[in-house]
Amino acid sequence: MSYNKIWQLVARKLSGEASLDELKELEHLLQEYPEIAYKVDIYCQYFDNPPSQVYRTDETKRRSLEQFRLRFSRELNNESEAIPLPLTHNSTAMPGIKKWLAVAAGLITIVVTVFFMTGREKGNAGFAQHKINEVNTMPGTRSKTILPDGTIVWLNSDSRISYNVDFGKNKREVTLIGEAFFDVAHDEAVPLIVHAKTVNILVKGTAFNVRSYPGSDKVQTSLLRGSVELTMKDHPEHKIFLKPNEKITIDVQENEPAANNDIQAPPAATYNQNRKIYHIDSLKQSTLVDAIPEVSWIENRLVFDNEPFTDVIDKMEKWYNVDIILTNQHLGKKSFSGVFEKENIAEALSALQIINYFDFEIMGRKIIIK
Repeated sequence: MSYNKIWQLVARKLSGEASLDELKELEHLLQEYPEIAYKVDIYCQYFDNPPSQVYRTDETKRRSLEQFRLRFSRELNNESEAIPLPLTHNSTAMPGIKKWLAVAAGLITIVVTVFFMTGREKGNAGFAQHKINEVNTMPGTRSKTILPDGTIVWLNSDSRISYNVDFGKNKREVTLIGEAFFDVAHDEAVPLIVHAKTVNILVKGTAFNVRSYPGSDKVQTSLLRGSVELTMKDHPEHKIFLKPNEKITIDVQENEPAANNDIQAPPAATYNQNRKIYHIDSLKQSTLVDAIPEVSWIENRLVFDNEPFTDVIDKMEKWYNVDIILTNQHLGKKSFSGVFEKENIAEALSALQIINYFDFEIMGRKIIIK
């Protein structure tokens, strides 16, 4: 299945012409091709909230849409197809406007995305240390990228990594907001450091997962192979070493850094010597499927094993890009297990009802669990 099919289905969805079967096909394709799903999400957001200054006159609209029509036709290798282009919103061919506004938004998105991913690299080499590259995913999507040194990074929903444009030359430092799995290219001379809130994670060649979302007071690192060294920003002399198949959860003060043009670790958190601010556990296979829940997301599987419902809700919100309101606090303490791949949010919640019954109501992207 080609990417062109995805864009065709998205255009039909936004124009209101897609059938139920086509919508289901689109959902399955986006799960199969997560690397394009985040572009589709930006595409749809742009369509729903276009900048008001884009089309100031009918003539401007006509010229812009004509340009986008030709460019999109070339993308589909179908330049010979004649596509009627309505001139005003009062035209009887309103679905055509919506369809080609969607096409235009998609093409704008591709151009903007490419600029966003590569534009920061341009400029004088002497200023490279002050520039950064950023890679991010939209809520409800996942993607994979390769850093200049060959390190492979999977980004979970609503996550971002940033790194210097001269990454790998004299240093390898990455700042993470959200969740990412790193398969690090080995370089004994230049170790890689991941900054996640107040935690610094130093590695040389290893595979590990880091979960560090805004709004959470914890940073969790799960190590699959190799070794990692963790320190707190305000106590760098206190080093914590992880072994393969270990997971560390560190309590941190939620205080995200302000965005700027330099890679740097977040500000230090308050350190209390009288309490243990972290604990280490063993990674375990799920009892339901042959997978480790902490890293199953890179295989497009949402797996949780005997976890509190509040933690499950947090994962489901990011996985499905929804807001879940739990009105039954007693239910939040109950444990749930589950494995979801192609299920939508309604199907997933219905399956969880079998474990501990509850009522839920879906209102667009807002879900109330009672």
